[in-house]
Amino acid sequence: MIARIQSILKKMIKLSKQKTEHLEFVRAVHELFAEELDIRESIFILAIDSYFLKSSYSTEPEEYWDIRTNELRDEDRFSRLVDIVLKEINFDPDSDIRIEIYNCDVTIGYIIARNVDASSDVIEIFEEIKDFFFLICMSIYRQFQLNERVKELSCLHSISKIAENTDLSISEFLTEIVNLLPPALQFSAQASARIVYNDQSFQTDKFSEGERSLNAPIVLGKTKTGFVEVSYPKDLTLPNSYPFLKEEEHLISIIAQELSITLEKKKAEKESQHLEKQLRHADRLATLGQLSAGIAHEINEPLAGILGLAQLMEKNESLDEQALSDLENIVSASLHAREVVKKLMLFARQMPSSQTNLNLNEAVNNAVFFLESRCRKNLVKITLALKKGIPCIKADSSQIHQVLINLIVNALQAMPDGGIISIKTYFDTELVFLECRDTGIGMSKSVLSQIFNPFFTTKKVNEGTGLGLSVVHGIIYSHGGEIKVTSQPGKGTKFLITFPHALKEGS
Repeated sequence: MIARIQSILKKMIKLSKQKTEHLEFVRAVHELFAEELDIRESIFILAIDSYFLKSSYSTEPEEYWDIRTNELRDEDRFSRLVDIVLKEINFDPDSDIRIEIYNCDVTIGYIIARNVDASSDVIEIFEEIKDFFFLICMSIYRQFQLNERVKELSCLHSISKIAENTDLSISEFLTEIVNLLPPALQFSAQASARIVYNDQSFQTDKFSEGERSLNAPIVLGKTKTGFVEVSYPKDLTLPNSYPFLKEEEHLISIIAQELSITLEKKKAEKESQHLEKQLRHADRLATLGQLSAGIAHEINEPLAGILGLAQLMEKNESLDEQALSDLENIVSASLHAREVVKKLMLFARQMPSSQTNLNLNEAVNNAVFFLESRCRKNLVKITLALKKGIPCIKADSSQIHQVLINLIVNALQAMPDGGIISIKTYFDTELVFLECRDTGIGMSKSVLSQIFNPFFTTKKVNEGTGLGLSVVHGIIYSHGGEIKVTSQPGKGTKFLITFPHALKEGS
């Protein structure tokens, strides 16, 4: 018998070197007992660290495994789970062999064998090898736990390194993160993962939703904006009914928290960059306004002299036709230059304005009246949706008229083959809204970012000064309003303008 025990111990040592995972080792020992001791059915019940493990093996009609782990909180829970297992397997104390494994006089496991020859030395052999068997199980389990912690820490370290890269967009960041999750799990090869953020899904290849999944929410502020999820396929056979370790639950929770912090930071950085861009744009417009005012003043005086002299010379009856024609060209060019100067002055907010209470609906109707025939000629239809009872705004009627004319003319020029211009007004408790939408060619992002810059134009030479929208911008902001524009190439453009309500008398 001693030789048999030594042989079994040597084979168990050999198995422990071959099997790097404790559950695989337990399965292999079942087979070893079946071969060496002719045991057709064996059952192991063990308390390994904080887990309860039950493993069954039978050679008839075919081999099967049933390994289950449950977290243990105390000795009483272990005893209760043992009782449940004994009822499940219909344990018969008269015919089944049960060997107890002790640690400091506390029962920590059982080896149960069935259909054993009563004359065999199975009980004596089990008594000799049971402690060694448990120690090997515990040793392999400790190594397994260490390997799992290394995988989890490596995952967290990689996530922190990626989070440091501020050049990555949110989509790029989440795409890299999601691929780090499966390698951190116990069954890495079979695992898949996804991250859902703001209704966008980032997932690993062959991701499949299943009952065996684990997720944690991504929360920005107090709002749930998505979640982190890891999963195993439905048709995959795994040794545990619940294949996630408690440390993995904690890991996914930590990853979700880290993502929440990083995404909050990236969102703040994006908003900061947007505000910085707006500030730079406003500063550029202010600088251009100051330059425009200076240039306009410098040009205005000599221009007035040129125009006046040319008009006086036109009255000279002794001039021939060629001279008169040249003078007409000088006067025409001077008037055009004066108009450009006026627009520059307006952009720079140097033109005096006379603001009164203005009904925006009336201003829209007046502007449309002047351009309606031109629109029909260009196969463009104007539709109006003007809200009744709209509050007045404090504004210069001629300047608001100029804003409307510029917007409609721009929309006309964006629809060379015809289309629809939709003008809409509405209001809330503080603001009056003017919306001008067209179905024209639209604008790219690069064009959209420059449309309010003076002298910027996409038109051909001599077809525009590039001052129209910069003047519109200057007028609206001088009235305490705001203008926003959205556009999509091939689908049209929308301008949204807001004005504050006019203060009532006595307010």
